Amino acid sequence: MKIAEGLKQIRKMLGLSQEKMSGDVLTKSYYSKIERGEFEIKACDLVVILRLHDIKTSEFFSMMEKEMQQSKYDYYIDILRESYYRNNLIAIQKIVNDLKHEKQDRQTKNLLAHAILLKNNLEGNIDKMPISQKNFIKESIFEVDNWDKYNLRLFSMAMSLFEIEEMNVIVQSILDKSKQNKDADFARFIPAILVNFLDYSFCLGNENTKVIERAIDQLKQVETSPQNCFTLIMGKYYESLWNKNYKNAHKIINFLHQIGMDDFVAKMYKK
Repeated sequence: MKIAEGLKQIRKMLGLSQEKMSGDVLTKSYYSKIERGEFEIKACDLVVILRLHDIKTSEFFSMMEKEMQQSKYDYYIDILRESYYRNNLIAIQKIVNDLKHEKQDRQTKNLLAHAILLKNNLEGNIDKMPISQKNFIKESIFEVDNWDKYNLRLFSMAMSLFEIEEMNVIVQSILDKSKQNKDADFARFIPAILVNFLDYSFCLGNENTKVIERAIDQLKQVETSPQNCFTLIMGKYYESLWNKNYKNAHKIINFLHQIGMDDFVAKMYKK
């Protein structure tokens, strides 16, 4: 990917016009020609423009390198995740519009379901989401019989669309299949599903103790490695809540605040 293409993608991800993207560094006309590949941008101007939008130069070039290697699905998922983290509703809405005009294969429909779900989350409209959109998301999850990274990832984010009784049955099924399924993608998404399920369970007062205890036990078995650090922390948090060890749970919340995860903590169930 060329620098011009990378700048254009960053700008769209941030939901900015060319004028807003270039700021006072370059004129809109000059910057427009850079994106079209007519001019090259000076290194010093590139650094200043990226800094203007809180983007590290190393992250920019890392994104470009990654884009050359990853699939369309992974690329869109990364943009959706970043846009959601930045509360960038404009960028997510643009992705929704773009995906609606693409060929509706399974991956595209799955991405569109993700985007619609995140859009409604940012707008605070999950409870008011049209039935047609809810059904579209559920159909995307259960489009195939087998669980894979596409429906597992979507399901982990769409739990609020299901009744707690439905959730118990689905999570029980996933836990049963996790014993037999050795696929790396399958194993990678199970912890996120269990963390979200436990949060949902505490919020709604889930009375199915068997499934809750299975989920907590499964999280305790996650390998103690750096990449699983967050999963292990959240597993310990929900285990503390389950055992009514609120003092320990509060320590974990304070730690998350200390490392700057205030927005995440605000959405967590707390006792």
